[in-house]
Amino acid sequence: MLRLIQVEFMKIKRQKFIILTLLASLLVPFPWCIVCIRDNLGFQNLFQGMLVYGGLLFLPCVLCIAAATLFYREEDYDTLKNILMVPVSKTSLVLSKMTVLLVLSAVYCFLGLLVCILLSFFLLNSGLSEFRITAVQDTLMLAVFVFLAITPMITIMLLFKKGYIFAVIISFIYAIVSFSLLLIGVKIMFPMMAVFQLVIMQHNLNIERLPQESIEFYHYLMYPTGVSLACLIAVALASIGLAVFIYKRQEV
Repeated sequence: MLRLIQVEFMKIKRQKFIILTLLASLLVPFPWCIVCIRDNLGFQNLFQGMLVYGGLLFLPCVLCIAAATLFYREEDYDTLKNILMVPVSKTSLVLSKMTVLLVLSAVYCFLGLLVCILLSFFLLNSGLSEFRITAVQDTLMLAVFVFLAITPMITIMLLFKKGYIFAVIISFIYAIVSFSLLLIGVKIMFPMMAVFQLVIMQHNLNIERLPQESIEFYHYLMYPTGVSLACLIAVALASIGLAVFIYKRQEV
């Protein structure tokens, strides 16, 4: 299994597009940093902007594109038959690719955190006075939970096998629709809502500074933590199990 994961990382290293997409995560905090400088805000506001826009809007697209590359590459180069002759089970192949996606999610999120720290230190008036070690915990949680939230998209990609353009389209639709539902404030439990509940709302240090209507709106949207976590885990387990089943059934 470890060897398979190493092989998948070697594939990623040869994919310049994925590397460039990951590096693009470094740009996400910059627009929000301009807002923080203008309004004299600190690290917490910059970091929360990265969590919301970088994590909930941009990261699902990055992971879906990376997933398409990992799962479609063997078919593009007709190498899956050779891999299975080793022998390697298709279950191990799927799980190794999922593991790589989880690591990529963590790399993306921690790069974003690093940029937030550097921008705060050099550009914001308050420097790192608002930095708390819980930011590291929130970053790790974001990486894991967004990965769990996009597993249904991976299953859909395997089911329809429509190529890279299809993967890009559904990833953008999924991210934009989910983000729009969050902005509108629809009280319905879905994977990205669970991520929002567990990472953003549970650890938002500025809720008490908001107007009373906003505070009431936040509480209206809140689900119990256990419900959000159970939703994410159930969706991820079902999606990964279905992905393994579909991958096994597909002809080589």
